[in-house]
Amino acid sequence: MPPALSDESPAVQTLRGWRSAFSSVVAALSSTAAHAPENAAYGLMAMAPLGAAFGPLAMGLALLGAALASATASLLGGGRLALDAGAALALLTAGLVAALLPHLPSGAGSAAGLGVLLLVTLGIVAAGLLQMLLGLLRVGGLVKFTPYPVRVGLSTGVGLLLVTGAWPAFTGHTFGANGAGQMPLPAGTLVGATALAVAALAAWKHWKLPPIIAGLAAATLLHHTLAAAGWGAGLGPRVDVPALPADWFGGVDAWRAAQAALAQPAVWVLLGAYALTTAVIASLDTLLAASIVDGRLGTRRNADRELVVQGCANLVSAAVGGLPASPSIPASVGLVMQRPEQRHIVLFYAAALLAVLLAAPVLLGLLPASAVGGVLVFLGLSMVSATLWKTPLEVWRSRFGRQPVAAAQHLRWHLLAANWAVTVAVTVAALALGLGPAVLIGASCAVLMFVRANLRDVVRTAWRGNLRHSRKTRAPALAAALRAQGGAIVVLELQGALFFGTADALRERLAVLSADADTVILDLHQVGEIDVTAARILCETAAEWKAAGRRLVFAEWGAHDPRRGLMESFAHDSGSAELCFDDSADRALELAEDALLHRLHVERDDGVLGLAETMVARGLDAEELALLRSAMTPCFFARGDLLFRAGDPGDAWYLSLRGEIGLRLPGTRRRLASFAPGVIVGELSVLAQERRSADAVAESDVTALAMSAEAFDRLLQSHPQLAAKLMRNIALHLGDRVRNLTGDLAVWVSRASALG
Repeated sequence: MPPALSDESPAVQTLRGWRSAFSSVVAALSSTAAHAPENAAYGLMAMAPLGAAFGPLAMGLALLGAALASATASLLGGGRLALDAGAALALLTAGLVAALLPHLPSGAGSAAGLGVLLLVTLGIVAAGLLQMLLGLLRVGGLVKFTPYPVRVGLSTGVGLLLVTGAWPAFTGHTFGANGAGQMPLPAGTLVGATALAVAALAAWKHWKLPPIIAGLAAATLLHHTLAAAGWGAGLGPRVDVPALPADWFGGVDAWRAAQAALAQPAVWVLLGAYALTTAVIASLDTLLAASIVDGRLGTRRNADRELVVQGCANLVSAAVGGLPASPSIPASVGLVMQRPEQRHIVLFYAAALLAVLLAAPVLLGLLPASAVGGVLVFLGLSMVSATLWKTPLEVWRSRFGRQPVAAAQHLRWHLLAANWAVTVAVTVAALALGLGPAVLIGASCAVLMFVRANLRDVVRTAWRGNLRHSRKTRAPALAAALRAQGGAIVVLELQGALFFGTADALRERLAVLSADADTVILDLHQVGEIDVTAARILCETAAEWKAAGRRLVFAEWGAHDPRRGLMESFAHDSGSAELCFDDSADRALELAEDALLHRLHVERDDGVLGLAETMVARGLDAEELALLRSAMTPCFFARGDLLFRAGDPGDAWYLSLRGEIGLRLPGTRRRLASFAPGVIVGELSVLAQERRSADAVAESDVTALAMSAEAFDRLLQSHPQLAAKLMRNIALHLGDRVRNLTGDLAVWVSRASALG
């Protein structure tokens, strides 16, 4: 019999290599099936002003540019980022092409189209160089600080422009046709609507089949079925077969046309604005995609280096006449989820795009234009943010609702309204003025919003657990252990807004803390807002900490807080680990201290103290102890029982012998202090003969001695020497409490000023 193959044998290793390669090819082909038609359509839209005759060349160059740019980025960068033309860059290029045409020499004929292609190539080269410069100067990361409302406005504007650009094809006509001047073709519109509906259903029901493939397959089947039934006249055209140019950048006439246009200063202004806008949009896409992919994989990449690489990728795309490219989040995430261990899976994707273009371009020619238009309308509508209509409704309910709203809530709604106004302004600018002016307006809004809310570090203060303790008074041995080992607990008080830039900076800071901290508590009391990107980053960070055996705790957002709801919803939808929230930062700190003491094996003495071991009995002789005990009444409180409520008469004070007693603000669970055995509570209202100012609750089973106000008065009158010792001990006890609370005073004052 032949020897058994071991895991170390070359045959097994070869078999595994072939299996891995086969899986990568399958993943690349499935992604290509979804995104090759999309890239071809972006090429049609970008070059639509040149006319239908330029369509095959536009599709071929768009596919070629995307394939080579993806391969370049994978080889030189962090990998796993699949590039395509993208809706924003395609629409931006279409605007440039339309603006350049009037500057070409009259009578240039067919050379005008290739002359425009040369000018666009020059603009893409400038954009790539700018992107590289941003990375080399290490300032590209500033793009991450684009506020969420600006990004939502740009995304929504791009989505609506994409719907507008795809509408002619959706209704049965060709890309670039005048949709407003032509009546929809019924059969063609039905095909487009089918593609839109099936893609939307696939996304809603989370089908394993990607929405774009599902929509294209269903609409193409319907198109050919209707054609076979004799409805061909009303179906509209099919997409042209992509082709590559015979003379790559045209002949002498094309170069002369481009040179004549460059002699005009207005053309340089157009190219400069295009290059700058393209660099900004591509950089933002790069950083967003890299953050999402790295978050899914638990890895980190150098953002500045990635910008340099993406700039190189755009230079390669420009060298072959392709469109500007930027990472596609759907394509990149799709490849990563299928082959997370394969760093260069994008190379297989690039090869598949080239195979479609060079070996089987006719496959794209089988697709109806209305089907491609339908999936583009789906993509455009999916980019439109629901905040456009949800935020005004929420603000209206807050402003005119019947339920009273706290001042802090009013402040939050004012922030929402201001952010909504920024989103609408950027969206309207994109629709009315184009993406270039919209980016400029968005940048201006970003600067203003940054100055308003984000000049300060998101981390207001940082505390180690050996310096800041919870309000729970502990036994001396436990307190000493926390002072020695409490540095493993960190409390970060955050402020301002959490969005892409601030959350990413916070993640980097947490990565440094993970070296020596077991638990980090994020006090979110002064965080006014959080966007989806920040929620994603924090959820991914929490999952990384949990996987490493550490805890990341989010404190001060209650169960019904919408900001907490956003994070929990994202964690649920993405399948991340359950987040750890606590309504109170002090409570979270106490639990972290308990966990640390448990790990340190520091035993807590749960026995009952004797009266002589308590602070009130310090310095008393045996006769005085007996007198004191005879004046007090033993009592027991189960966990959660109230010793007294705020507003009750000060009829007694209590001396705990076992268990902890907490003081809370009236009507809340907000704790003022927690006292270990041996401490008295309620003495101030007895001495001042006033009503209680706080609630006292048993935080565990409590055994105590109660001294009534009457018994205390009799003891003071009948035994003045004993009374003097008791008053001295009570004064020392109050001094200890003042010292323990001094450390928290700054926190409470800062919170009060923030709410005011």
